[in-house]
Amino acid sequence: MKPIFQRSALALCHAVFAACCLCPALAPARGAAAELWVGAATADITPDRPIPLTGGTAVRIGREIQNRLTANVLALESRDGQRSLDQAILVACDLCVIRPGIQEGFRKHLAGRLPGFDLGKLVLAATHTHTAPVILQDRYDEKDYEDAMQPKEYVPWLYEQIGEAVVKAWENRAAGAVAWGLGHAVAGHSRRVVYSDGSVRMHGDASVPEFRGIEGYEDHAVHILCFYDARKRLKAAAITLATTAQAEGGSKVSADFWHDVRRLIHARHGAEVSVLGFCAPAGDQTPRAQVRRKSEMRMCEFRGLTYSQEIGRRVASAFEDVAGVIAKDIRTDVPLVHRAVPLELPARIVSEAEYAVARKVCEDIDAKQTPAKSDRWTRTLYGSVADRYLAQQKGEAKTYEMELHVLRLGDVAIATNPFELFLDYGVQIEARSPALQTFLIQLAGASREHAYYLPTPRAMAGGALNDKPFTNYSATVMTNMVGPEGGQMLVDRTVATIQELWKD
Repeated sequence: MKPIFQRSALALCHAVFAACCLCPALAPARGAAAELWVGAATADITPDRPIPLTGGTAVRIGREIQNRLTANVLALESRDGQRSLDQAILVACDLCVIRPGIQEGFRKHLAGRLPGFDLGKLVLAATHTHTAPVILQDRYDEKDYEDAMQPKEYVPWLYEQIGEAVVKAWENRAAGAVAWGLGHAVAGHSRRVVYSDGSVRMHGDASVPEFRGIEGYEDHAVHILCFYDARKRLKAAAITLATTAQAEGGSKVSADFWHDVRRLIHARHGAEVSVLGFCAPAGDQTPRAQVRRKSEMRMCEFRGLTYSQEIGRRVASAFEDVAGVIAKDIRTDVPLVHRAVPLELPARIVSEAEYAVARKVCEDIDAKQTPAKSDRWTRTLYGSVADRYLAQQKGEAKTYEMELHVLRLGDVAIATNPFELFLDYGVQIEARSPALQTFLIQLAGASREHAYYLPTPRAMAGGALNDKPFTNYSATVMTNMVGPEGGQMLVDRTVATIQELWKD
């Protein structure tokens, strides 16, 4: 085509015009306002059978439902008359993690069911509740699932449940409006405890004499997007904050504090409102404070609330505070631009010493006549370290492939990643973003391998891999597919993509 373009400027103009007609998403300027169409729906993803619960070193069987798990769907489209300019479907799921293959499988499940929608612009995200179903069959020993619904049964059923909600949200999308704002709630705390010898332990004991402090920053921002129908009635809300859904644990099926957030918002605005709960970068965060625990629980008792309900109350209160204010600035015509960017990040390299540790742990477990229930979990993680070392020695497994999604919605940037990303990286992105407000969503999107944690250099200094899996857990090679070098690259690429959408 190059010689044709060189013939005349007129031919070039014709080619550009034709490209815009063939690729509608390229037609509008990056910041051009367009009519916003909104669809929303909610799916119940709680099976009425016992289910194995994920998030622990050994499987737990959830035989009782404390509250129901949901997947909340938001469908967005920008239009110029009858012409679609760009689109996105975001799904917030009460799951622990979007495991490898789950998003890809769900997109295949939807093939042909969403006319006019690019399935590459659909993103699943998890709230990181540890009281949700296992979604990988080999996550634990199959015999430990007992009579519960197997993951291989649950995942197809999950696809059906969420699929119906996605189709409903997309087919029922209509002209709508959006508003955005910032609130605050104390919901997340740094969970990495530092000791006098420089070691760090996740959820460590802070009451011992060796305790010296909490490792990292905390972010109490609550980012809020409100979506409305043509009559300015609340249709959906997207709420993002830097903490996982781990206010409580146990063996009952539960959405954790997001259930309480939704319950309170529904009581005020109607049960039909879809409330999407997203986890911002929070690899080193948790709702459970490492200090003042007794006084926290005393205040919950005075209020007659569980700790999960208390966190839900705080977040819902922040939502109400913000929703009333931003109603002064509801917009119907805003830019919507969505970029899906494949990334290859440098993998964290396994050292020879780390390989030796991993191999020894695996050999010791393999030699046991009666392994403990947690041994499968332990061996899987250490075995992965050994396998990666051997692959890297052959020149393989040197990169980590992921899918980055960046959206511009009016003055707001939205960016995703699949990791449990340490908070400092999120703070960097927000600080460098040209957007008025930046929504970051972790545990989202597609990756071929487990994403696990992405730690900072400071976190890695808290201890090297040894035969005790919880030594500096979340910052050793055992649970890091990508290290700080890749983390910085993720920050830089995310910021660069956001900047591209604000160039004009």
